[in-house]
Amino acid sequence: MGLTAEQALELLGSARKKGVYVEKLNEFLSTGQAGVSVKEEWSELAGKKTQTLKQGFDAAREKKEAADGADKVRVVVNEEQVYLVNLAAPGMIDEPTEAEAEVVAA
Repeated sequence: MGLTAEQALELLGSARKKGVYVEKLNEFLSTGQAGVSVKEEWSELAGKKTQTLKQGFDAAREKKEAADGADKVRVVVNEEQVYLVNLAAPGMIDEPTEAEAEVVAA
């Protein structure tokens, strides 16, 4: 019996693939966009739990494979939606990273 598109997307959303969060983070950074809704942009992630997505993208920001500027991306949860916000995008306020903030505070 074949799968419906909905079933296939659900299956893809529950399957684990190594490096998917870094891949999507780098893809987002390459666009230069100020922000993106994760579940709307990448249908294969739509079936994942909100907290799983947040943790995955937060961890991806720290990986050595992450593109330059990953430290300027914030992962924002609003209800059941997860957004990536690029603070370094044109027109955005460039906040200091956590490490930079600690140096200033010291």
